[in-house]
Amino acid sequence: MYKQELTFIVKSIIASGTVDEHVKCAEKLSVFYKKTTTVKNPESNETLIKGGFALSSSGAADCVDDYLRTVFFIKGIYKALTKLSSDFPERSINILYAGCGPYATLILPLLPLLNKERIKAVLIDINAESIQSVHNLLSVIGLEEYDLQLIEANAITYTKPTDFVIDLAITETMHYALTREPQVAITKNIVRQLTSDAILIPEEIRIDLVYTFFAYEPYLKNTLEVKGRNEMQPYANNVFVDRLFTINKEHFDRKESSSKFESRFYKLPDSFSNHPDVCIFTEIKIFDDMELKTAESYITNPFCVVSMYGLSAYSEIQLVYDYSEIPQWSYNLKERA
Repeated sequence: MYKQELTFIVKSIIASGTVDEHVKCAEKLSVFYKKTTTVKNPESNETLIKGGFALSSSGAADCVDDYLRTVFFIKGIYKALTKLSSDFPERSINILYAGCGPYATLILPLLPLLNKERIKAVLIDINAESIQSVHNLLSVIGLEEYDLQLIEANAITYTKPTDFVIDLAITETMHYALTREPQVAITKNIVRQLTSDAILIPEEIRIDLVYTFFAYEPYLKNTLEVKGRNEMQPYANNVFVDRLFTINKEHFDRKESSSKFESRFYKLPDSFSNHPDVCIFTEIKIFDDMELKTAESYITNPFCVVSMYGLSAYSEIQLVYDYSEIPQWSYNLKERA
């Protein structure tokens, strides 16, 4: 019964085309998880690791209610799996899902649509309670026949088995502006274990520097305010300054890439009353044409680094992103001559 219900929900997610449809489908998935979950997801098991905070099981469960994120990632992953199945029709597809949380939201709903003979997946999470929750969900829903390994491990240091060649790697452990959570550290570890043909999801995370009026920019505060990009009203006087960096497979090609990014110095405008805030904007290319733009999701909300009103003695600013411990932004300044 539950498997049929989940099949209907995930088919509706894949078919959804409007923001209203996306939200309704994601709401149904959220209700479904709450109904079928038999393990209480604790709030107290948030874990500080070298690279960021791993969300508590409860916090990770709440991510399903970030509706556009949930729908767009599921749609993107389905597209990726469809492509891989077509490209490699004679063999199984190997999936690594790092940071699966208690619901395994980005792969579990798709299982009823996938041939169980063609899927092998390794799901890892740092919280034992989350791993137990996924075990129980698979049993309750009736998905035990799928070849899934559930492993309690730190995704920042996890090493895949030598005989497991990853075709699709998934990790969504993000906070806005890549702060707080270990998305970058996990991605860095996983990318080093991928072949050139493997697909990484998200494919790209684009980080931009923008001068704007932060209070006037769209910002997703709760799920009652979900808007698609066509409905949003970005602040008309914002100024795009530069793309600071892009996280993708190629970003970590260098073996000894640093855990700190330092931008060049950018000129601070003499007149800034229309755009007084130095901000980070995030866009995510999940796969193919599935993208989350700024403020479509909690994880793509804009982030204000500093107000220019306190920087009148300075002429230039450099942005610094450091994920060696807890991912965070800082800045350096040059004084006016």
